[in-house]
Amino acid sequence: MIPHGAFDYLANQPSDTSIDASLGDLEGRKVVLFFGLMRPYKGIDLLIEAFRQAPEDAVLLVVGMPRMPVEPLVEQAAAMGLQDRVRFLPRFVSDPEIPAYFKRADLVVLPYREIDQSGVLYTALAFHKPMLVTDVGGFSEFATETGAAQLVPPNNAEMLGTAMAELLQSPEERNKLTEAAAKAAAGSYSWDRIATQTLELYRSLLG
Repeated sequence: MIPHGAFDYLANQPSDTSIDASLGDLEGRKVVLFFGLMRPYKGIDLLIEAFRQAPEDAVLLVVGMPRMPVEPLVEQAAAMGLQDRVRFLPRFVSDPEIPAYFKRADLVVLPYREIDQSGVLYTALAFHKPMLVTDVGGFSEFATETGAAQLVPPNNAEMLGTAMAELLQSPEERNKLTEAAAKAAAGSYSWDRIATQTLELYRSLLG
């Protein structure tokens, strides 16, 4: 099996931009990032429910182009008293803008109900970010092989919230995930390694 590689070109752009000012002041806050197209199967509603357990100094950024109505999510956050701590940027985010969000994130969460694979995961990997992901699709294998992501069961806001709170309050555990992500991005998930494996495969087929 040849894995998909980390999107290191996003982390190595010649220039980047700042976080959109509409997201407000993030000074002194722990930042949880949900990034990418907003779709129902991605479990944003579960993440907002789980965020009730996050420390008071934490902020959840939901960033990306909507492919679903955003208003119910905004209303959900407000009904839970999280309107100041759950912040939305519902628009397309260009490549030069991406580094600002991932560099600022203390934790990237992928609370998907179902998935095969995700470009967001390989973007977070390129930035060596600690990840909290649900035990679905290729996420399970990735987390087990690399140690760069913590797994929680899908469709379980309580367990998602508990794991998120524990990681946000434990720099040591986040650092372990960060170190594992950096090792994976430079090793088995690097494009040099993937190119070597691809060439070896074709040589074996032609040989």
